[in-house]
Amino acid sequence: MSTINSETPSTPEEKWTAYFDGKLSVQDAAAFEREYPEAAAERALHTRLANAVRLHSPAPQLRNADFFNGRILGEISPRPVPAAPAKRRLWPLWSLAAAGACCMVAGFAIYATFVRGTESGPDHYVAKIVSVTAGDESLDATVLDADGLQVVWISGLDQLPNDYVLE
Repeated sequence: MSTINSETPSTPEEKWTAYFDGKLSVQDAAAFEREYPEAAAERALHTRLANAVRLHSPAPQLRNADFFNGRILGEISPRPVPAAPAKRRLWPLWSLAAAGACCMVAGFAIYATFVRGTESGPDHYVAKIVSVTAGDESLDATVLDADGLQVVWISGLDQLPNDYVLE
């Protein structure tokens, strides 16, 4: 015996249930009625009883009827169309102009403080040469002063070859 879902009922209870529910094929139902001669009468009685229960049993009482009614009315009632939100641009023109002005002021302040302030005259030097010694008797060290700029000149050093690479 095979059912519509291709599983064979194995126990007699499953066979009776499949027969009552109409799940057996025509050939399997005929074989079942030959095996159990009272099956047709039982099936008719089952159908009568199921129809009477469906017809005469009261509908179940909903415990939260107001909740369900509110949900149903909320779903079927027309909803107002929300107004489109105003588009807000990332950088409006006035904000962009203000940001540019602030950047220009900050750049000018940095230039005036750090860059332009280093171009000062010789009176702003921190170090002053007081005395000079070369540390070797064969070398002569002198201080040259040209236009307020002092340079230490060491004479007596050997010339470096042209292929010398400073490391």
